[in-house]
Amino acid sequence: MSQEFETLADEAPIVIGATGLEDIKQCMRMIVRTYVFSVPMDRRFAHTGSFIDAPLPHAAAAKLADLTEAMESHEPRIHVTSIRFVPQTPDATDAMDGRTWPVIRWRLREGVEI
Repeated sequence: MSQEFETLADEAPIVIGATGLEDIKQCMRMIVRTYVFSVPMDRRFAHTGSFIDAPLPHAAAAKLADLTEAMESHEPRIHVTSIRFVPQTPDATDAMDGRTWPVIRWRLREGVEI
């Protein structure tokens, strides 16, 4: 069985020349922070953001599905096993205000070596 990793898709700085796991994590953060149609030369890159302003139960389910699909289609080296959301800051009220970061649990696809 392959090892699982967990990535907090926060606002870590971009590192030019990142390699290995750091490259994969950086790509994942970029996918999370980018919306479809916002990349001029690749309009289908990232996720749709269709969950924005939707009712909470619907928004959570839509966001999970949307991010999972975006991760697996735009970062072919990984397989997403789960996604959960944590408040953006330690202040618990942030979750109620809708400010959360996805924590993505993933593993390398079979045959991928880093």
